[in-house]
Amino acid sequence: MKVTLQRTSPNYRQKLSTQRIMRDLTIALLVIVAYTLFYYYYNYLSNDPFIQVALMFVVSLVVAFATEIVWAWMHKQNILDYLKSSFPWITAIILVLTLPIGTPLYVVGVSSFIAIFLGKLVYGGFGQNIFNPALVGRVVAHLAFSADLIATSTPSGVDVSSSATPITMMAATNWLGGDGFTYSLSDLFLGSHTGALGETCIILILVLGIVMILRKVIDARIPVSYLLTVVILSEVFAVINGLDLITYPLYHLCLGGLMFGAFFMATDPVTSPTSPQGKIIYGVGLGFLTMIIRLKANYPEGVLFSILIMNMLTPLIDSLILGRTDTKIAQKWLSIGAVLAVAIVCVAGISYTIKSEVEAEELAAKEAEEEAARIAEEEANKADWTYIETTDDGYVMEVTGFSSSSPMKVAVQIDGDTIVSVIVLEYAGETDGFGKDLIEKGEVTYATDKSDVAEAFVEAVFGGNLSEDDVDDIDVSTGATKTSTGIINAIKGAIEQAEIGG
Repeated sequence: MKVTLQRTSPNYRQKLSTQRIMRDLTIALLVIVAYTLFYYYYNYLSNDPFIQVALMFVVSLVVAFATEIVWAWMHKQNILDYLKSSFPWITAIILVLTLPIGTPLYVVGVSSFIAIFLGKLVYGGFGQNIFNPALVGRVVAHLAFSADLIATSTPSGVDVSSSATPITMMAATNWLGGDGFTYSLSDLFLGSHTGALGETCIILILVLGIVMILRKVIDARIPVSYLLTVVILSEVFAVINGLDLITYPLYHLCLGGLMFGAFFMATDPVTSPTSPQGKIIYGVGLGFLTMIIRLKANYPEGVLFSILIMNMLTPLIDSLILGRTDTKIAQKWLSIGAVLAVAIVCVAGISYTIKSEVEAEELAAKEAEEEAARIAEEEANKADWTYIETTDDGYVMEVTGFSSSSPMKVAVQIDGDTIVSVIVLEYAGETDGFGKDLIEKGEVTYATDKSDVAEAFVEAVFGGNLSEDDVDDIDVSTGATKTSTGIINAIKGAIEQAEIGG
């Protein structure tokens, strides 16, 4: 006889088990709520952050309960019995934990109503919804009120955090980290930063997730395959971009709502696949979409949309994986491997494009810097010479040598592209043994270690037949550097003067 397993909602399969699951899930969420309240009470002198967080939970819960009560009343159901099997507080709490502290209370209320009504009730209530209700409310808040979703202000104007959240800071570096990312792994693990209320303390979320797995509140396949896929894909990105292979994946695990989403949202039994193989494929898909959205989308966090997209694909996954779960094991693992392989290839391609973009940006920045330096040098050089007149000896230029108060006058005669002669007419500011000796004797008496350079300089500059193209290559470190630099500046000024027909 052929045995098939069809997908049914968990509250229909195991009513008593659902009550226990929701009870344990509620306790876990309340632990995170308690930590969040403690965090904002303990770390800031003002009570305003603590009050704001508390009010966000209160508003969300009140709106959620009110919406469910009105729905039950309209459908002539016993309100208490209905609430006991609908669990509106779960959706309300998860919704607030996905929001930042600066979210206005009216946005919290609207989002809570959307989450309950459009995310759950219009589908027939708990167990019938195809999307995670809290995420439906969260995505509406993101799309309709994105300017109000900030992690830096409270109603009284108290600044909770003056820096960007970790995920926005990492995204600003093209997900390469480095000097542009100032948070340490300990900051992320311990929650020493702001962001969405439920994403701060990674250690607490991880401990609660493990406890829920051990108590069979959630299926380990989804969070494990989700997080493991993110690790594998971030390793691919790290290898291609030359990043640390140990710390970089850990940063991805700790950033944003990944850990909270993996344990508290992706594992929703109503909106996730029912078969073991389906759960693993679901988790791999979540990790793949999260990394794609993080690396290439305008929105830096990929958890929200990846879960909603995979919620849509859950019926398809279940329809393709019907039948006994203990047969064709090799084929099932092969299908999982194929999905993961596609994810790796796609992320590798994206990684190379990001690497190319970054290298192009660095090259452009370097070229711009070099061009700016060249222009600055030219401007500085222009300031170092002044055209006086044209005589039989050539263009007479006034330049600064050793003494700025007693400039040199240098005559430079040019024929085509060749400097025919260079004559220093006045050099009262040049000192004996250095600049004066360089001009008069072709040597620097008190810098014997520079004698070869000084000799080469005199031969090149005063020997005649110097090409204009060779002027920049002449070594001016003669032991009388200011004097030799001034002479070279005079030659450059004369060349410029010749070009403009002076």
